[in-house]
Amino acid sequence: MGIEYLARVPESARVAVTDAFGRELAPLLQKLDPKANDAFPNIYVKPTPEGVYLCDNLTNQVVASQVIRAVLDVLLRYSPSVEFIEP
Repeated sequence: MGIEYLARVPESARVAVTDAFGRELAPLLQKLDPKANDAFPNIYVKPTPEGVYLCDNLTNQVVASQVIRAVLDVLLRYSPSVEFIEP
């Protein structure tokens, strides 16, 4: 078990964020996480209706921090704000 986060965006940005992750998430993970296609990646990332769920599996803190930062960058391109909470 790792550290879980839920990054929520305002209702008004959810369609744009969903569309962006549909285009950008897979290439982003392939670029940053060498274990992205494994059954147990360094960080698990899944879009949700509210934004995106992340779980740092505590296997590589450098990769996890880079993915979290890249996901945050995508969110902030399409949303005026992002709130990180425990799911």
